[in-house]
Amino acid sequence: MERIDFHNAFPADLVRLAQFTPVWMGAAVKIVAHYPGAFWRQDGLAGAAFSRTGPLQELHDMSGPDGEPAALFGFAHARTVRPGFEQAVTAQLARLSGPAAGAPVTLHVQDWSGERWTAPSTVQHLTDYSLFGHPLYRRPALNGSLHWASTETATDHAGHIEGALASGERAARAVLAAPADVNDTAQDVTAPSR
Repeated sequence: MERIDFHNAFPADLVRLAQFTPVWMGAAVKIVAHYPGAFWRQDGLAGAAFSRTGPLQELHDMSGPDGEPAALFGFAHARTVRPGFEQAVTAQLARLSGPAAGAPVTLHVQDWSGERWTAPSTVQHLTDYSLFGHPLYRRPALNGSLHWASTETATDHAGHIEGALASGERAARAVLAAPADVNDTAQDVTAPSR
């Protein structure tokens, strides 16, 4: 609602809902630490942790089933990003998973709060997660030509990939079930042929 001009096409209750619904990853930073091998598995560790003593609040093993590629990923709150953030992350990885975890081959940092299309300027102040899956998100907008599909609009597993997938499937079913005249009025989009 903040970045796309819909020319006042939405009803006021939908505008309010969209403005106050938190963006699940909007205030989060995701890190992925890539390693030559999943050494933590050989050390008998799961590669998972929850912490309140460093920038990472949670850590998970992101490696393939056989340990390749080997990676750990974690989440931090965007307010923890400051000079020295990457060093604080690698120090915390070493404390949680051993010295080798402090020296990843690569450390990828994605600060979602800095992404224009992911985080509204009010993202730090949006905390009413009860708005996730609100019934207005299950109704098409703009005369049936706009369907909401995001983890925030999911009725189950909101905030997780499962919620995003379920929401996308719900929206796709609604589009496919819409009367032909509704789909014809939308902008032409060519689907790849099979």
